[in-house]
Amino acid sequence: MVLLSLFLIGGNQSVAQVGEMKFPEGSVQHVVLAEDIQWKPCPPNLPGGCEIVVLEGDPKSPDLFTIRFKVKEGFKMPSHTHPRDERVTVISGKVSVAFGREATHEEARQFGPGDYYVNSRDAVHTVWADSDCILQITGIGPWQAKFIEE
Repeated sequence: MVLLSLFLIGGNQSVAQVGEMKFPEGSVQHVVLAEDIQWKPCPPNLPGGCEIVVLEGDPKSPDLFTIRFKVKEGFKMPSHTHPRDERVTVISGKVSVAFGREATHEEARQFGPGDYYVNSRDAVHTVWADSDCILQITGIGPWQAKFIEE
């Protein structure tokens, strides 16, 4: 029984766990310097006018990831949901977030630089960029935005 317990506890040590960084051989730190970021257009399933950079992981895989979005003032992410909690840090600018299918910008809560919030899984929400802004999102993938028909 003791051997079975040891096997179950330590038998998969070579397999990375969710959220465990997969460092290249000999590496002990993963670094992304702001000056080295290369923004790319967002995928076509997202509204036009946004740019994205992946800082860590792969948002399409079932593991931890961190991405940044850069959008211009006036950008709107229509009502949508995510299958997992979404952790957002506002790096620069201001955004407003409101919940529900009939959400309006007037009833939204505004967030600015340094603010952090978590949108719960399956919560219908809409996001407006009140200025040019950069948002950082961390979560467990695969990251998906399911848009609600308006």
